[in-house]
Amino acid sequence: MTATAETETPVRKRRRRLRGTIVIVASVLVLASAGLVGAGWYFSDEVLKPEHGAPEYPLTVEAVGTPDGAALPESVTLPRDEATVKPGTWGLAWDGGQALIGAVLDEDGDSVTRAVDRVLFGELAEGEPVRLDTYAYRGDPATALGLDFEEVQVPTPLGDAPAWHTAGALDTWAVIVHGRNASREETLRAYEVYADLGHPVLAITYRNDEGAPASEDGLLDLGRDEAEDVIAAIDYAVANGAGGVVLHGISMGGAAVAMTARTIDDPAIIRGLVLDSPVADWDSTLDLQADNRDVIPPITWAAKRVVELRADLKLSDLDQRRHAGEFGMPVLLFVDTEDGTVDHTATLEFAELLDQSRTTLVESASGHTATWNEDPAKYAAELGAYLGSL
Repeated sequence: MTATAETETPVRKRRRRLRGTIVIVASVLVLASAGLVGAGWYFSDEVLKPEHGAPEYPLTVEAVGTPDGAALPESVTLPRDEATVKPGTWGLAWDGGQALIGAVLDEDGDSVTRAVDRVLFGELAEGEPVRLDTYAYRGDPATALGLDFEEVQVPTPLGDAPAWHTAGALDTWAVIVHGRNASREETLRAYEVYADLGHPVLAITYRNDEGAPASEDGLLDLGRDEAEDVIAAIDYAVANGAGGVVLHGISMGGAAVAMTARTIDDPAIIRGLVLDSPVADWDSTLDLQADNRDVIPPITWAAKRVVELRADLKLSDLDQRRHAGEFGMPVLLFVDTEDGTVDHTATLEFAELLDQSRTTLVESASGHTATWNEDPAKYAAELGAYLGSL
């Protein structure tokens, strides 16, 4: 007799229900895993894919104060927000123009008026869409700083990469490396200090930058492979008369120069290492970035694994705290305790693990890579004192 629902034994019923439950659970796990991988892949794109899109200008100039007979404005009034009231020196960028703005002259609940220290280029006018700019300077060393320079080509493993070069009387070159999805314009704040002190300066590009060779997969390598391009820049400097170099890395550029110091054949050529808001640990920095985006921990974990798979690396290898004993040169660290982009606590821990007799730590509280903006004179003094100590 064929078994039916009426004749099916209790054991068979339990087995049938168990099989159904297993199928449902397995299906849920597959779907959940696929969802995690998909979300992790999306987040990994945010980390690894270069982005060189057009800038946005979210603010509108409310007024420009230009005294009668004056050629340039002395003040600008902007909508009040957390950024526009922040003390310090900042860039004000608009389509076709750039200015430096400084002291807060007046403010109310809706607006803030700040001094215009300098207009680098363009015409600042009421109604102009603008944005606050940490870089401060835009253009090149000539248009921004009035410095003579030449555009040179650095032979890298992937092909020639453009760099700005300014000559100097000293034999220690400064090789300056910008951050992730940034440009050489980010280096101009430090560039000015080195050039004023007589150091030849080389502000480089690296793989996947605009105008530089692309890597085979077109992805960023979080400083690991970019270090090869920094080493190529050092070779270029030595071939053109450098007796030694100071490496100055900003944000992900800090990760790249740290990896350079760890992997170069002759670390003695590096006389000093300057790290400005560096990524000392990508693992905790990705946690911070995920928290900023309200990404749940399972997706963050999946994203890290996808990043490691796609870039063929281990995030733990990029944790400079694990390798603090490999840094024999004097190190200067600019660390901002209000950094919302990079985990600054990892950098502070890294600093504590270095040889304290050869480590200088300068703290600020104005945001990612904003130590210069908080106090340009102090930044120049600290960097100058450090260079003098070498």
